[in-house]
Amino acid sequence: MNQKEEEKLVMEYFREAWNGFPKGKLVPSESPDFILKLNPKKSFGIELTRLPELESPFDALIMALKKKEQKIYLYKGQGFIKIWLIIYTDDLVKTSPYNFSNKIRNFEFQSSFDAVFLFDLFAKKEYLIK
Repeated sequence: MNQKEEEKLVMEYFREAWNGFPKGKLVPSESPDFILKLNPKKSFGIELTRLPELESPFDALIMALKKKEQKIYLYKGQGFIKIWLIIYTDDLVKTSPYNFSNKIRNFEFQSSFDAVFLFDLFAKKEYLIK
């Protein structure tokens, strides 16, 4: 499976898992990875990235966020009403020996994205971290 196919699958899983996902037409793009067209004049930009494999999932999350933060200026001028970042992983529970969900709920993440999600593909569970 190539990267674009993987991203499309991740978006399908995320959309199914989160009841709050807005209705609209999801269009694959390059930068950002997807555009969610709510109507002809309103759309969201959605960027995806895989959680890097590090010893600490929390450090990996911070690293992924910082890396994508450097690219947000590219998306800001495209007229999106919101820009989201979805960081995904295969199995957060398996890679995290401590209560990771409590740690991310209690940490104040700084980001220029309007919303940042951590998405566990295996559990099909999303965490809104910003």
